[in-house]
Order: sequence, then C-alpha cells, then structure tokens
Amino acid sequence: MVVIDLVKEVSTNPQTLLETLLEHEQLSRFFNATFIVERQSDEGEISGGKGCRRQVTTLGQTFSEEILKADLSGITYRIVGSKPLKHHLGRIIFETHGDKTLISYHIKGIAPNHLPNFLVKFFIKRDINCALKKLATYFEKNKAPALTT
Repeated sequence: MVVIDLVKEVSTNPQTLLETLLEHEQLSRFFNATFIVERQSDEGEISGGKGCRRQVTTLGQTFSEEILKADLSGITYRIVGSKPLKHHLGRIIFETHGDKTLISYHIKGIAPNHLPNFLVKFFIKRDINCALKKLATYFEKNKAPALTT
C-alpha cells in the first residue's frame, strides 16, 4: 500500500483555492501533467465538481480521474481503473488559518506488482510536493494588496 500525506499553507481562502483546483484544464500550471475534461460535473454540482471526469497524462501514462466530492472543505477524487495505482483515492482537505488555507493532501493506493512501493511513493510524493509549492507561489504572487487607511 502506498500512503502519502503532505501539508502546505497557501495565501488564499478555500473558495478561491477550490475554484482554482477545479479549473482542470489549467492544472498544468501546478502539476507536471496535462488534463482534459472527459465528462462535466453532475447536474446541480459546481462546475468541475462531483461527477467530473478528467484525463490525466503524466510521465508517459494516461489515465482518468473522477471527482467524488468538491466543496469548501476540499476535494476527493479517485483514479478510474488500476493504473498508475489500484484503488487510488486522493483527498485534498482545506482548513482556514486566518487569511490563509492549510492544504492537507492525502493519497492511498496499491502500486503495480512490478514496481516497489517506495519507488512509486517517491515519484508521486515528489510531484505533489512540487505542485503544492507552485500553488503556494501562484497565490503569493497573485495576492491582493493589503488595504491601507
């Protein structure tokens, strides 16, 4: 079993963070992957939210992810199929800290039989860590200036 837990604080609120992470076809700004929306979200759900399916291409692999839940508390998604991880479940939890948001990123899944868990964990953890740093930098650079009186 591969288990990854990462945490990063970003200079934005959960609403803006949620909207940014649901702009699926723009996620290559942060992740080392390309994303194409295959199916829109379920009727009555927020755009890009529950029911949305996206095709992800990274490191020469293409697979689909489906959004299971998306709201101000975070995003839950799963890989459809068994590659690159079987029984993959990703949870991105948002927690407000003043004018910032703490992101807790959790991934669980089973590595392919031909690859050792530590190697799969290393590459996924490296990519997610890099994406969280890019996300934090993005919000730091795009932060609204403080109001002065």
